[in-house]
Amino acid sequence: MSIDLLLQSVSHNFPVREADLDGQMLPGLRLNDGVVLSSSFRNSDFKGARLTGTMFHDCDFSGASFAEASLEKCMFVSCRAGASNWRRARFAQSTCISSDFGHSDFSETHFAQTTAMRCVLAHAVLRGATLSQSAIMDCALSDIVLDRATLANAVITRADLRSAQFAGMRCDTILFSECDLSERDLTGLTFARANLSGAKLDNTNLSGVDLSGSVLTDASLTGADLSGATAPNTLFVRADLRAARLRNANLTQSIFVEARLDGCDLSGTKLELAVFTRASAKSASFAAADMSYALMQHAKLDGSDFSGSRFLRTDLHCASTEGCLFTAQHGSALRTVPERAVAELYDPSRIIPFNGAY
Repeated sequence: MSIDLLLQSVSHNFPVREADLDGQMLPGLRLNDGVVLSSSFRNSDFKGARLTGTMFHDCDFSGASFAEASLEKCMFVSCRAGASNWRRARFAQSTCISSDFGHSDFSETHFAQTTAMRCVLAHAVLRGATLSQSAIMDCALSDIVLDRATLANAVITRADLRSAQFAGMRCDTILFSECDLSERDLTGLTFARANLSGAKLDNTNLSGVDLSGSVLTDASLTGADLSGATAPNTLFVRADLRAARLRNANLTQSIFVEARLDGCDLSGTKLELAVFTRASAKSASFAAADMSYALMQHAKLDGSDFSGSRFLRTDLHCASTEGCLFTAQHGSALRTVPERAVAELYDPSRIIPFNGAY
């Protein structure tokens, strides 16, 4: 099939099937509202093309070039585009599903309101790319290059990022849900307002990182280094921080409800108004920490070190403090209120109604 016949078919709203246009020179191609099925464009040149509202299904773009192309409201479904060139292209409101873009070059490409689902992006290069209101969901991202990329209101979920490159990456309000970033050095990055729910960050270096207002609910941070991190107003609900290092971190107003902090080093941290309700922090170090107005109701603190820490109306109601070290601490804490402890045992679900009526 010639390119003229393809354009004619599209102009008449007729789906193009099994076209063979390998190695074609198609710079500046204009294609609107087309449907292309099971066709091959291997090593073809689409530089500067303008594609709008076009769907490609089961097509082969291996080695093709879309450099500086514009793709708006396009779909790539079950396509093969390994080692393809998309440098400085622009994607807008487009979708890629179950397609292979491995070893492709997306340097300086701009993605706006674009989604990639179950795609292969292994060894892909997104150096200097911009992802705005875009999502990469359940994709293969081994050895992906995101150096100097900008992610704003972007989503990356269920991805193994242990071999990804992040040098100079800029993030603002991103979702890294259920991603594996274990044993990575993420110093120098900014994760302010990031959602890292369920992420794996075991033994990850986050020292000095800005995590202000972030969400790490159900995240795993065992052995992680958050020394000197800036993380006020951050959610660590049910997070696993066992043996993590948070020395001199700013954790003001952060929430650690039901978190696991056993063996954690929190010495010198700012914990004003932090909430540790029902958290487990056995054998942890709070030495020289500022715990003014911190809430530690029902927390398990056995064997922890509070020497030199600052208390100001710090609430230790029903907290377990057996074997704790409280030497040279400043200020005073609120102890268990017996009447309140009894009232907290009240469970309305266990009330037996009188004469079968409430």
